[in-house]
Amino acid sequence: MKLIPLSSGSSGNSIFIEENNTRILIDAGHSGKKIESLLKDIDVDPSTIDAIFVTHEHIDHVKGVGVLHRRYKMDVFASEVTFRAMESQVKKIDAEKIKIFQNSIGFRYKDLYIEPMEIYHDCQEGNSFIIHSKDEKATILTDTGWVNTEMMKKMDGSDIYYLEANHNVEMLVNGTYPWQTKQRILSNRGHLSNENAGEILNKLLRKKGERIILAHLSSDNNSPSIALKEVNTKLREGGKIEGVDYTIKVAKRDAVTRDEVENE
Repeated sequence: MKLIPLSSGSSGNSIFIEENNTRILIDAGHSGKKIESLLKDIDVDPSTIDAIFVTHEHIDHVKGVGVLHRRYKMDVFASEVTFRAMESQVKKIDAEKIKIFQNSIGFRYKDLYIEPMEIYHDCQEGNSFIIHSKDEKATILTDTGWVNTEMMKKMDGSDIYYLEANHNVEMLVNGTYPWQTKQRILSNRGHLSNENAGEILNKLLRKKGERIILAHLSSDNNSPSIALKEVNTKLREGGKIEGVDYTIKVAKRDAVTRDEVENE
């Protein structure tokens, strides 16, 4: 499975995934033109994308969905609640291209098996995705303030973890955001901190060379170096060695993260 983050953060989110002859996007949170440019950077023609899978209705995840669908006739997958919530933003989607899935019920799409997984976020209804190819399993999980036992069971055994590490708690608490915003981010319907991400990964990793991509970093309350340090510290405390038991990268905010998790 080829998984390439096109961009990650509050300014826009999108991931390109390819398996054999199947090409999909997870979210399209930039303008259509920007997504086209990001795909061009990895030599992918947008007309070859089969579908967009939408996690939730926030604009940094759906901004380009409608334009890309109408321009290239991509299928658009989302839960029924998310479709209703994003309708005013994405505008017209051809009826035959609307693909409704149900939370927690897996399904096959071409060469992939897609397993939606509920997230806990300040949206109408959100999903992350566990994606299975013939040989690999990838967890894509951002925009959640909480990870419960059932979610941990579903993620267990993944080869790729694309996981939110949104903020350093101290930076957030001492930063300039209004207190109400801080409370929302820190709540169980907000975002995972670096420490949260490290604790989750420490429980999940099996020391089989898993590939980790830290994602959705705050530009105000985090940095790639801080996120890497905090997560690696948690993993080291759990007896896991970077470069031996796992590899780790940070998804870039407004640019392609090249060759981060491509298994040749």
